[in-house]
Amino acid sequence: MKGTIVLVEDDKRLSSLICQFLQSEGFEIFPLHTGLGACEEIQRLSPDLVILDYMLPEMDGIEICKCLRPRYSSPVLMLTAKDDDFTEVTAFNCGVDDYIAKPLRPHVLMARIYALLRRRKEQASNENVIFAQDLRINVVDRVIYKGDLEIDATDAEFDLLVELVKSAGNIVKRDQLFNSLRGFEYNGTDRSVDQRVSTLRKKLGDQDPPHQYIRTVRGRGYLFPRNKW
Repeated sequence: MKGTIVLVEDDKRLSSLICQFLQSEGFEIFPLHTGLGACEEIQRLSPDLVILDYMLPEMDGIEICKCLRPRYSSPVLMLTAKDDDFTEVTAFNCGVDDYIAKPLRPHVLMARIYALLRRRKEQASNENVIFAQDLRINVVDRVIYKGDLEIDATDAEFDLLVELVKSAGNIVKRDQLFNSLRGFEYNGTDRSVDQRVSTLRKKLGDQDPPHQYIRTVRGRGYLFPRNKW
């Protein structure tokens, strides 16, 4: 098997044809026919690639992609009958990796899929170390360096920092962090995420505002800036 693909396409005849073609190429396909619940199902399946129709009942492809991107980093390929610049720009701005206008040409679809998967594989080989401002984060050895200084962080603090750095430039909600780090829903009163932020700031020498690494956005969550500010 070459990989797993989730196909979200409400045209069942087209969906069946795409599934047959991709299965003949050695992929495992999970077809969905509505936007409702697609984001949750994609996160559950964690496929190597998502093929996402632009126009869907209940929830369109743009909204699904916006929902996915904080949690799903693999490629998203969008299909659409709208072949215009505005639609294409909108798709790319919401996090789509590539875009194909209908009617589909099977050999072109296959070439785009292979290109996206190849690019993802190349990126993954370079993701053992994450660079963020003057921090160097080795995700294999689970070590954080600030310049040449090794930061003595707990596993929980390491996971928190990686979660924020991967969303650099975007606000990450407290309940989202809690769910990701603890594995269950935030109850609205637990302050463990805030405590981890506080201790991690101290270890990074960033306990006094304005914070360089982990910024609090009141009432919304936390933000790791893309650059120093």
